[in-house]
Amino acid sequence: MNFLKQNKFFVIINILCVLVFSCLQFVSCNSEENLESLISSISSESRKADSQKADLLLYEGLAEESKAAMEDLVTLAQVEKEQHRFWNTILNANQNIYSDWKIKSPESINADITRLYSNLNDTCKSNNVYFEQSASSAVNVFGNTKDVPEKKYGFGLSSYDGFWPSFSKDEAQLLGIQSKIIASIVEFLAESSDSKHKITLMEILRESVGKEDSQHIASDILPVMQTRNKLIRFNDGIKSFAFLIKFKSHTSHARSFINQLRPPFLLRDLQVNRSENAFVSTSGQAEPNPFTNEVQASQQPLPIVQNVESVFTLLVEYIYEVDRDFETFITDFLENEKVNEDALSKFLEISGNSKIRSKINKD
Repeated sequence: MNFLKQNKFFVIINILCVLVFSCLQFVSCNSEENLESLISSISSESRKADSQKADLLLYEGLAEESKAAMEDLVTLAQVEKEQHRFWNTILNANQNIYSDWKIKSPESINADITRLYSNLNDTCKSNNVYFEQSASSAVNVFGNTKDVPEKKYGFGLSSYDGFWPSFSKDEAQLLGIQSKIIASIVEFLAESSDSKHKITLMEILRESVGKEDSQHIASDILPVMQTRNKLIRFNDGIKSFAFLIKFKSHTSHARSFINQLRPPFLLRDLQVNRSENAFVSTSGQAEPNPFTNEVQASQQPLPIVQNVESVFTLLVEYIYEVDRDFETFITDFLENEKVNEDALSKFLEISGNSKIRSKINKD
């Protein structure tokens, strides 16, 4: 007891140490399970973080790709705008005969075509344009020439001069439209002439407009082989009529004619051949003829680029319908699709189609 009395401080310290140790032991025993659970949770979260980092690697550079995609979208919108402008120019709806055509009865179209023969014949005569079939003359047995009676030229519609089959309403409309286009082509030719040199209209061919027309078009039909791979039309996207005109004239006349072929007229093929009299004698030595005693001067064809008479064959395409319904296309394409609203609005604005934004499903 004396020892305890004399060493009270030491004893108190020991007791406190024992109490602290006991408390710590008690806490340690109770928190061991919590620590193991906490360590397990930390490990699990660490694995999740590693997995998310691996997933994020897949989207590395996404910002750059998004920027590039927006640039491509802008380019695509500009292409669409230019395409719309280009095809509107080609169609030229303000001067397109098909676009301005008003429905007529087949009888009325028949009357128009009947008047067309006389009008175009008169136009050609007054503008120094002649027809190959009426330019020849016959020689009788007494040696005198006799003019062949002049025939009315058919202008690709010769089968319907005084004859009119039972056309359907739609086929008659197309034939009427073709007759107006042919009239424009002949007027271009007439306006290309001058008083010094004549133009000889040799041939006008056209495509059939339907089943009934195919049975009567005869020699005025344009062979398919002459148009294959030369026209821009395809399926139902671009619709057109094809015509072939063949005439003999000087180069300046042909150049003037071609310059008048503005949209919806498109020149799709051109062939130029020298006429029989487009040759010139050379200034060099004459060539002896081995079969006679005569000496013949050598002849060389004049170049086509000179203003000489040549035969010109032109394939002309008339565009009358361009199916570019962008509104229907984009509306159907984006139906029930989730899109970036800002990107879509920007595309429509740049392409010139912002007015259809409200018609596109936003869902």
